[in-house]
Parts: sequence; C-alpha cells; structure tokens
Amino acid sequence: MKKALFTLTLAVVSILFTACNQKELNQLREENAALQEQVGAKDAEIDSVFAALNAIEDNLAQVSAQYGAVQELRRDGEGNTNVRGKITEQISSIENLLADNKAKLANLNNRLGAQAKKNKELQEFVTKLETRIAEQEQQIAALNEELENKNATIRVLNQNVADLTAANEEKDHTLAKKIAEANKAYYVVGTYKDLKSLGVIDKIGISKRRQQTTTSMETSVFTEIDRTQVSTVTINAKRVKIVSKHPEASYQLVNDPNDSKVVSYLRILDQEQFWKYTDYLVISTR
Repeated sequence: MKKALFTLTLAVVSILFTACNQKELNQLREENAALQEQVGAKDAEIDSVFAALNAIEDNLAQVSAQYGAVQELRRDGEGNTNVRGKITEQISSIENLLADNKAKLANLNNRLGAQAKKNKELQEFVTKLETRIAEQEQQIAALNEELENKNATIRVLNQNVADLTAANEEKDHTLAKKIAEANKAYYVVGTYKDLKSLGVIDKIGISKRRQQTTTSMETSVFTEIDRTQVSTVTINAKRVKIVSKHPEASYQLVNDPNDSKVVSYLRILDQEQFWKYTDYLVISTR
C-alpha cells in the first residue's frame, strides 16, 4: 500500500513539474519572438536612418558638383544671356537640393530624438551634416548676392544703352525730319487762266505779256514732292512756259515722240541748280 502511494505521488509530481516546464518554455518562446520582432524593427530603423544619411550625403555631393558647374559657367561669360539663364537654373536646382537636405535632416533628428544625443558618434555625424548644409547655404547666398549686384550693374548699363539708343533715334528722327523738310519742293501745271484765277501767276510789264509768279501764291494748289526723288514732271501740253525761276541749263523740256508740238514732260538735269532759287515750280500752258 505504501509503495502504491509513493508511486502515485511521484507521478503527480512529475506531471506538475512537466506542466511548469512547459509553461515556462512557452513564456520563453513568446519572449524570444517579441525580442526577435524588436530586433527586426531596430534593424529596419537603423537601415532607414542610414538610407536617410546616404540620401543627404548624395544631395551634398550634388550641391558641390552643381556649384562647381556654376563657377565654370561664370568663367564662360556671365554677360551671355544663355549663360545667365543656365546659371539661374543651376542655382535654383542647388537651392532645391539644400531645402530637401534640411527637410531630411530635420525629419531624421525628430526620429532619432534622444538616441542621437546618447550616441556620440551619430550625433557628431549629424552635426557635421548640419554644418556642411549651412556652409553650402552661405556659399549660395553669397553667390546670389554677387550675381544680383552684377545683374543690377548690367541693368543700369542696359538702361544707359537704351537711353542712348532712344536719344540717337530721336536725333536721327529729328535729322530725317529736317532733311525731309529741306528736300520738300512743289510744282503746279496749268493754263495761264487757271493759274491766274488761283492767284499763282499774273502778267506784268507795259504790254502785260510777261508772266510772273505772285508774291502771295496759294500754295495749297501745288503738288508736294521730294526733290531728291523726283526728276521729271508730266506736262502733256503745247506752248509751255516755265514761269518760276530755274536756270535753263538745269532742265530740259522733252517733246512727245509722236507729236513734236506737244511737250511731254520736264526733265530735271541738275537737282541742286534747278531748285537753287525757289522751291516752287510753276508751269504755264496754253
């Protein structure tokens, strides 16, 4: 009986011990799984941090490369409009990269929080990145200021050129106007009767045979011409008389080839001499 009771006791103890071990084992397994999950999350976080750091480093390298490209363009000549446009594009791209870097670094600092302060090496690395970004921002700010000063100078020079051009154009316009005014001449062709009624000519002398222009001619009946552009005046009439004063050697009356009695036109042979005494050509016909 005692032996049976002892055996039963051992069996119960064994069952209880096994149950306890199993419970502990399950608990350990759960804790291990949780730890594995935490380790995995930590690894992913670390990978993410390094990915962000690498992205910032890449941006910094691009900024340096583009800054060098800007300096190269400046050596090619800032006065060139195309070059100035390329410089502006490069600077805009650099500013975008710097803004992106600052945003990435701010986000990284927020994520790391107190961890970065505890990790001295990580904190130093982040601080160096911040310093490099600040230095590059200063470089671009100085470059922008320098370019703006040069642009201001260029704008002043361009304005001076524009003012000079406008002044020259005004002078040219005034000169052209004066030349055009000086080159103006006038002519009228008509019968004596018509010209007399218009107050252009009259007859003088005892016999009243000699025709002469009046002192108060009605100039509105004349045709205006540019003496430098007109060398002939159409007549198509008989008994033509040049009433106004013009040297005979300076012009020629050309007859109609089909009718020698008809004067077809007047040809000016010497412009300067022809208009020497008057700007008004008066031709009387019958």
